Amino acid sequence: MYFEKIAVQDGLSHNKVNCIIQDKRGFIWLGTDDGLNRYDGKNFVHFKKRYNDSTGISGNIITDLLEDAEGTLWIATADGGLSKYDYQLPAQQQFTQFKHIPTDPFSIPVNTVNTLVEDNQGFLWLGTSGHSVLRLNKKTGRFDNIAKSNRTVLDMCVDKNGLIWVGRQGGGIMKINPSNLSYMEDERYHDLYAKLPHAAVTALFNDKDSHIWFGSWDKVLYKQNGLTGREEMFQSVTPNSFQNDEILSFAEDKSGKLWMGGKDRGLHIYDKVNNRFYNYPHNPSKEGSVADNRINCIFIDNQGRVWLGTNRGVCINNPKKQQFVQTFLSSSPQSELTVYDFYEGENRNIWIGTSDGIFIINKDGTITQREIKYKGKNLAVTNFFKDDVGNFYLGTNYSLFKYNPLKNDISLLPNTEKDGVMNQIIDSRVVSVVKDRIEGRPVLITSPYGHFLAYYDLQKQRWVSRLDSMNIISKFNLKDNLIRKLYKTKNGVLWLATAKQGLGLWIPGSLPKVEFFNHDPNDPNSLSNNNVYDIAEDRDGNLWIGTYGGGLNYFNVGSKKFTHIPASNNLIEGVQLDRYGNVWMISNGHLNKYDPVRKSYTSYELPDLEKTGGVRGKVFIDSEGKLYVAGPGYFISFDPGTINESKWSPKVHFTGFQVFNKSFIHLLQKEKIRLNYNDNYFTMEFAAPYYSSESGVHYSYMLEGFHDNWIEAGERNYVSFSNLDGGDYVFKVRATNTPGVWPPEHASIKITIIPPFWKQLWFYLLCAFVLSFTIYFIYRYRINELLKRQAIRNKIAQDLHDNVGSTLSSISVYSQVAKIYHNQQKQTELYTALEKISDTSSEMISELNDTVWAINPRNDNMSVILQRMESLARPLLAARDIHFHFHYDDGLKHLNLEMTKRRNFYSVFKESINNCIKYSECKNVWVNVKYHSHRISMTIKDDGKGFELSKTSEGYKSSDVFGGGNGLKNMQLRAKEMKGVLRISSEPGKGTTIELNFPVTGFGDRSTI
Repeated sequence: MYFEKIAVQDGLSHNKVNCIIQDKRGFIWLGTDDGLNRYDGKNFVHFKKRYNDSTGISGNIITDLLEDAEGTLWIATADGGLSKYDYQLPAQQQFTQFKHIPTDPFSIPVNTVNTLVEDNQGFLWLGTSGHSVLRLNKKTGRFDNIAKSNRTVLDMCVDKNGLIWVGRQGGGIMKINPSNLSYMEDERYHDLYAKLPHAAVTALFNDKDSHIWFGSWDKVLYKQNGLTGREEMFQSVTPNSFQNDEILSFAEDKSGKLWMGGKDRGLHIYDKVNNRFYNYPHNPSKEGSVADNRINCIFIDNQGRVWLGTNRGVCINNPKKQQFVQTFLSSSPQSELTVYDFYEGENRNIWIGTSDGIFIINKDGTITQREIKYKGKNLAVTNFFKDDVGNFYLGTNYSLFKYNPLKNDISLLPNTEKDGVMNQIIDSRVVSVVKDRIEGRPVLITSPYGHFLAYYDLQKQRWVSRLDSMNIISKFNLKDNLIRKLYKTKNGVLWLATAKQGLGLWIPGSLPKVEFFNHDPNDPNSLSNNNVYDIAEDRDGNLWIGTYGGGLNYFNVGSKKFTHIPASNNLIEGVQLDRYGNVWMISNGHLNKYDPVRKSYTSYELPDLEKTGGVRGKVFIDSEGKLYVAGPGYFISFDPGTINESKWSPKVHFTGFQVFNKSFIHLLQKEKIRLNYNDNYFTMEFAAPYYSSESGVHYSYMLEGFHDNWIEAGERNYVSFSNLDGGDYVFKVRATNTPGVWPPEHASIKITIIPPFWKQLWFYLLCAFVLSFTIYFIYRYRINELLKRQAIRNKIAQDLHDNVGSTLSSISVYSQVAKIYHNQQKQTELYTALEKISDTSSEMISELNDTVWAINPRNDNMSVILQRMESLARPLLAARDIHFHFHYDDGLKHLNLEMTKRRNFYSVFKESINNCIKYSECKNVWVNVKYHSHRISMTIKDDGKGFELSKTSEGYKSSDVFGGGNGLKNMQLRAKEMKGVLRISSEPGKGTTIELNFPVTGFGDRSTI
């Protein structure tokens, strides 16, 4: 049996492995003496106790592991009690610790937990050191001490009836009934010195047939027969019986074989069908044996691989590796044996040319060796060749010999001593021989590696080489001295595999020429690399080319075009096609296969890879279709038709999610991950547990909504994204163990990047609404302004119609009256009528002048208004001998008043001045205009006679002032139209004061400051 090894140098946290399980997702968990390890076939993730950290694992010495039905991992430790791990929780909440706290009576009573089992009711049972068996209620977190005792429990199992079997260190086996917590034990074992079997039980196991197996300190294997109830013993009696050992662990494979880990003698396997035991101890001289004779635990995963936990790491037995039969060859102790070539004899024996002669593998499996000597010196046999007439030739590190297999006798070809190349080849060997014709004569074309070509003329019985006067290098167009192989196809075409000049085509003629096919970086249909290692022909007559540096190439002989196989490894050595058309290759010590139909590429890791570097050189196929490859001192044979490839595709799981390097792993359990636009730098981690060494897992991913196609990531199991636009995405990842062939299944998770508010739909809608409202507001404002102007025009027209019409009517009436008075020769009345006509005309002219002035936009500025006010009042008051005192704030000059307010403001001022002139009998008039807090106030005061002011529900009123009260009422209406306030105060003999206050903050009022 062959075991691969994983140790600290491969990433394991500690070489002493105490327990192994596989969780529901497929990850392998390994408990060591220095932390817990999660393994996916390539990468390890370590979980270790950190000082004074309650968010991590509670201890580092992991003694047992158990996964319950909910997928929660329970971890028993020898230095920190019990831990619970739930990967679905946030990073800081994934671990829950159960440690003994002296001040807490409800805490776990002991920190040394050795083993775990779960009963049929879901309770967790703990075997401890110092407190026997404990039961944990996972819902309440409460521990119950069952069968209180200070004896150490080493292992437990549950039988077919649900009883818990407890193996103890002294005291034998105890059985507990979980339903009522009753227990049974053999009282004979209370005497620790009683000579009884299995007093200390080290391991317990319930097999598929309900037999209970247990190991013991007395190095005897015991079985409690589930059918008869009798106890059976297995001891060392014959070579095929149990080799006495203390069993520490058990496992049962699919075929029913019982695997047992011993303390001192390695691995034991019991074949129940044949009632035979096999023992596989550690053998330091044999690669692939178990790493240590102490096997602490055994686990068989869901693909049938057997994992052994030892004190020197993990050993893995892959049943698929047993498909390859490894055979070691004896060799002289002076040097390491090198295998160069294979040949099938007439009786189907396999001949192997090596650095120590010939080894013949007979049909019965026996091996015989033939030393090949020349002049007393052992030769290396590097190439076999048998021509069409039955002559057998051996290529060696000396020259090409004719060989008699019956006598095991060799002889140089005649006149070989006369050739400077082929007579004792310098630091080289014959690597390839073919028979052909040159100048019409039969020849043996030979490649003495490093010396171009040499050919032996069978008629002239002489060698022609690079040292011959014929100068075959230039005449044959030989550009490379390193010719690895001469390959003749079924139709007789000769091809050359060269190390520096690519693929050579031998063009026959009186003097043949070699045409080379090289790598051209500018031609995708050229050879991928000029270092050609091997050539093989398929059924269609096309070639498969193995290059050392450019991988595998397919050459269409008809079109002369090469196709590179991108999934192939770069360093291809030997190439061979099996009877199914698959291409088998050697690369990096591995055996690889390419299926041209499925376009799949598979790698097989063979035995002895770690110690010897794996297989090298050629791939040979015999007449039965069996393939042969070789490594140092051995060869491996296999039937390609029986090699079972795994049809199981690795299932991808998301294992980590980080935003700016901070873990948010719990978000992976949600249906959709939502991120803000400024949190859009994130890393997605994933893994596809796969533990076959044949081929690593390759990943490809796609962020739907960002990528259009799948992106191949190779073996990299993480990907980062940054600066994504807001929107909805779907991250998909898939995995394959066959590069180039992707399964339809993939893992996916939805991701939403929430865009900034200014890029969200509601903001666009809001902007559209605001813009629409603004446009509508401006539109309505313009309409209102037009309506307002129209109203002003209508009012002006109405005023003009009313005032001018009434005035003209009055003038017309007075004219008729004046005409009558003129006819009646009444001069006094005529003069009065004409005076009336004159006054009325003057008032009408003044009114029209004020109206025209008010509607002129050039008069909006307050400086113009103030000048007009002064130019109006000062001459009128001076004519009545009234002193005019006019004051205003300088800031008023920078204000503009819209037309309506300007007209009303001026009208109130004019009406007040006229009233002062007509009724007040004053000597002084004071006018003060101020601007404060976006309001204009105007105070007009006189020192006249004043009057009694009465207030009614209609406002201020006087029967003998302001034209019977109409003037006051008009001013109040104008103030109200300006949204202002008009106040009048007056007392007889103390004059009158008029105060007007109105705002100037409306859209019609503007400041030029």
